Amino acid sequence: METTQWQRQDVTKHYLEQVRGGIPFGAEQINVMLQVIKHFTPNVHTVIDLGCGNGFLGKVLLDTYKNANALFIDHSEPMVEQAKEYLAAYQNQCTVIHADFSESLSNFVAPNSVDCIVSGFAIHHLPHEKKKKLYAEIYTLLKDGGIFINIEHTASATEKLESLYDEQFVQHLANYNHQSVEEVAAEYYSRPDKQDNILERVDIQVNWLREIGYQHADCYFKWFELAVFGGVK
Repeated sequence: METTQWQRQDVTKHYLEQVRGGIPFGAEQINVMLQVIKHFTPNVHTVIDLGCGNGFLGKVLLDTYKNANALFIDHSEPMVEQAKEYLAAYQNQCTVIHADFSESLSNFVAPNSVDCIVSGFAIHHLPHEKKKKLYAEIYTLLKDGGIFINIEHTASATEKLESLYDEQFVQHLANYNHQSVEEVAAEYYSRPDKQDNILERVDIQVNWLREIGYQHADCYFKWFELAVFGGVK
């Protein structure tokens, strides 16, 4: 992966402590993810969490599917250490790997072997061609009937919409962290990881999934630039 800021301990700590929990409609995103997975792939035994961060998404699935096993992958060493700590109680059900998921996942996973692959706010760091390549590889790893869900930061359709999203997101973070809007805005617009964002519109990415062959590919939830989308093999 061509990003570097997420190797920094301070960037990781700031995101986990001050941003992740303050993401607007975070609970709704998780609920939509679970609803779609249960509807299309009710029997989940194998899970991959790509760009797992501290392992939050995969843990939700392990809590939902008690007999499942999960593979957690992240390219950030600080995030991997956080995930190992966060998932300590699940060590018999999961493996946490420090690796670049933009490279071949076949080094870790056999084709047609995974029930559910999820990712949360990670794939948008890849250039668009690598995004499409990854979506295609995910498709090969899924079993027939397996599902891919991406909870993601996507691009606005216009600059005006992007400006409105930024304003609303800053307000949410200010409320969450009990800070002033001015203080949060100063951090938000100058944050070191901003340069790592390579955003694409969700409708374009859903079309990529359809072209690859995913069934029921759609955007299942959207609030400005935050989207839950995916498809079924």
